[in-house]
Amino acid sequence: MNAALLSQQLINSLALGSIYAMIAVGLAMIYGVLRILHIAHAGIYTAGAYLGLLFYDLSGSVIVALLASMMIAGILGVAIERLIYRPMLPKPRVVALVASIGLFICLSDLFRILAGPHQLAFDVPALGGLTIGGLTVSGADFLILGGTIVLFAALWAIIKHTKIGFGIRAVAQDLETAKVMGIDVNRSIQVVFFLGSAIAAFGGVMVAILYNAVYTSMGDVVGYKGLALIVIGGFGSVPGAILAAFILGITETALTTYSDVPLSRDGIAMLMLVLLILFRPQGLLGKV
Repeated sequence: MNAALLSQQLINSLALGSIYAMIAVGLAMIYGVLRILHIAHAGIYTAGAYLGLLFYDLSGSVIVALLASMMIAGILGVAIERLIYRPMLPKPRVVALVASIGLFICLSDLFRILAGPHQLAFDVPALGGLTIGGLTVSGADFLILGGTIVLFAALWAIIKHTKIGFGIRAVAQDLETAKVMGIDVNRSIQVVFFLGSAIAAFGGVMVAILYNAVYTSMGDVVGYKGLALIVIGGFGSVPGAILAAFILGITETALTTYSDVPLSRDGIAMLMLVLLILFRPQGLLGKV
């Protein structure tokens, strides 16, 4: 097997896994604190792509587009929690699930109304890249991988070494006990929605740049793969969701490149989900 080709496919699979991880992390965090399957998270991802395109057209800067889309997507995530989910918390969780599905459909229609039904080009000049021997890392892949490392390192630092991070961990452990201990539960939940939504927006912008396309349904496939990943990783387990995302990225790339498996990338994800539910229903790492 050609070593250069193998290395190139590894870079591609890590970039793909990074994109999946950006979606799965937010879903896992939100499920961890509220026990809600936040289907509309895929709509936030799509909103990030549209916002990134808007701010890139206004500023001509990829960095400005990323930061602005992440900030607005984070605020949108907080608004969704405050206006939609919080009033539903006393009700059975299926009520919030149905509301989330409805919100995702509404967001897709809103994107179609505001931006039109046609695919838009996210035309960014070449971001450069790095070539070592026969291995080439494109500028987009470099930005995805580098951005993933920075974002997840910052998220780890916030969760493990800050007061708000302690509150988030306490709420995820036991919401009612956290209230009794004087922790600001609502603030902790809002921070989770802000961080998860901002990371999803980063993923949406990077995918739009990578494939030079923004369209209303771009969150559909990523959304159900994200749900599969939090099941595979273990409901509410952020490390498990990240691990599952990279395993899926590597598996999809390997099977579609080096085998004759008659399944699409999407089919591979669903097959992994079925196998994990059968043989390890608690997920890869279980609930942390």
